[in-house]
Amino acid sequence: MTANEELIEFLRGYVTPNKQEKIAAVLEDRTRHLTLVLEDLYQPHNASACLRSCDCLGVQDIHVVEHRNEYRPNNEISMGSAKWLTMHHYHQTASCIDSIKKRGYRLVATTPNIDGYDLLNLPLDQPVAIMFGTEEQGLSEEALEAADATLRLPMYGFTQSYNISIAVALTLSRLVERLRNSDLLWKLDEADKKEMTLAFYRRIVKRHDLLEENFWANRLD
Repeated sequence: MTANEELIEFLRGYVTPNKQEKIAAVLEDRTRHLTLVLEDLYQPHNASACLRSCDCLGVQDIHVVEHRNEYRPNNEISMGSAKWLTMHHYHQTASCIDSIKKRGYRLVATTPNIDGYDLLNLPLDQPVAIMFGTEEQGLSEEALEAADATLRLPMYGFTQSYNISIAVALTLSRLVERLRNSDLLWKLDEADKKEMTLAFYRRIVKRHDLLEENFWANRLD
């Protein structure tokens, strides 16, 4: 048993059986095959709704670029979902793009481009990072130029744009459904499950830092 596995077992003693079961069940449905990139959102209710959608749909990672606008979720709207997500923050689009590409993701920009993929034919054979831009202007030229592909959402009315939080929910719900109905290995691997189990336990165990300090001290005795 590794040191982290011992720590998980130690903290498990401070987590109720119901919460242990809930965390295990949630992690069975979590994915890192899809990830979300949000570039310079400025409206707190949109930022919050995006977090909530990711948690509800099992998308673990969100990459946030705060070049001009600070990412300020409203907890009343997000319903505490940020507590269960892995947030990655960047001040520059370039550093975000570089980080995501190093992780092996295909970068997909959401645009009204009629020549792009749609939600039914976007390839999911490798991990995909879906990029959304600021509420008024969309993605920056830098993000668009770095994209490996573009994605368009279905629109049949006079209005040719969705609210950003609606666009995120619509996109992720359809792509997650496709993943879950596929033979792709979209679930977390065992190492990720252990990493997230430890992270979640730490988020619900009060004063876990002091408990861990005592754990390590006793382990070294």
